[in-house]
Amino acid sequence: MSAAFRIKCCRCRKNIPLAQDVYELDAEWQRRFPRMVGTLACSRCAEKTHWRCTNPDGSYSDDIPAAGARCFDAWSHISSSGSHQAMVLRLPRSGLLQGAEPYVRTVAARKGALAATVREALQEWDDKRRPATAGR
Repeated sequence: MSAAFRIKCCRCRKNIPLAQDVYELDAEWQRRFPRMVGTLACSRCAEKTHWRCTNPDGSYSDDIPAAGARCFDAWSHISSSGSHQAMVLRLPRSGLLQGAEPYVRTVAARKGALAATVREALQEWDDKRRPATAGR
């Protein structure tokens, strides 16, 4: 049985409703919004934020190009969307930052390649949270 969890939006920090898709934001969002925590956003923050990637003359502005698509506006920088569970499995490091630790721990206890990837992210998370010990 999976552990219950809620994801907080990386931009507004509000809980994303369970009935709502979660959106993965790329590195350009992180450059424009450096206070983001993680990369998983609610629909309001992902869909209602606008910018253009090109200048009036058609040249590209100073942004990080979108992967695999023509870069023209903020929508070009939304990588994917999906359910809470699917997006945490896809991006366990963001999931941990944004409130899905109970679910990540449950998945990490399972067998298989996906669980191994999640365990790796969880190990990094635990290592960062462990107090540093002085060397002898």
